[in-house]
Amino acid sequence: MYIFFDIDNTLVSHKGKPHIPPETMKAVELLRLNGHVPAIATGRAAFLTMTTAREFGINYLVCAGGSEVIAGGVSIHTAYIPDENINKFLEVSANFPDVTAAVDNEYLYADTPFDSFREYFNGQAGYDCFRPLSGLKRATMCYIMRPYSMLSHEHGIFFTPPEGLRLEKMHGFTEIRHESSTKWGGIEMMMRHFGAGTEDVITFGDGPNDADMLRRAGTGVAVGRCSDEAREAADYVCGDIDEGGILKACEHLGLI
Repeated sequence: MYIFFDIDNTLVSHKGKPHIPPETMKAVELLRLNGHVPAIATGRAAFLTMTTAREFGINYLVCAGGSEVIAGGVSIHTAYIPDENINKFLEVSANFPDVTAAVDNEYLYADTPFDSFREYFNGQAGYDCFRPLSGLKRATMCYIMRPYSMLSHEHGIFFTPPEGLRLEKMHGFTEIRHESSTKWGGIEMMMRHFGAGTEDVITFGDGPNDADMLRRAGTGVAVGRCSDEAREAADYVCGDIDEGGILKACEHLGLI
């Protein structure tokens, strides 16, 4: 089986300092020993995924909400936001510089004043990954750190996305990416790479952006204190990751 995990609040706990619960690490090791293929499907850009992927020894990545697909260290797909929409994003960021950000396949573009924000993401990238918003030329994803319910017409591209963009409404922020990019679409590309069917896919996730991959996989597992969207889409809901939820779910499903 091919097991795709979201990262935040699925593989990585954010209770206190971000950490990987030891039971989760054990689960992934046992999956591999039992002949399964662990993989990642995350909203993070690839360069912000590599640290976690290396810790787990995972080489198959669906990143940036499906905008980047990497198999065995080789990029097999990248979808950028259409060029004509970058200026529209920059118009919004000029008015809201403290709450807007964007990523390409190497850098995080933001004018955030928060040192803790910079420290965390530089640690994930393994280098100084921050660049000013004014330097943005292309992007796989753009963000505004506000839930969609708080947005209005003054937030432009995030309130009314033009043709060619996909809008994702998260609990604490709103993001846009290429209209073709979804986690499930990235998983389908990966399965074609493997020459296997999607009925052999099991997905684990907790957020609204995981609902589609939970619903469409052979088995979808919602994790811990998951969103309502994830819970409704899943076939099974496991416990909190800091209480061994991932490990117990893998045992329940007969994977280990």
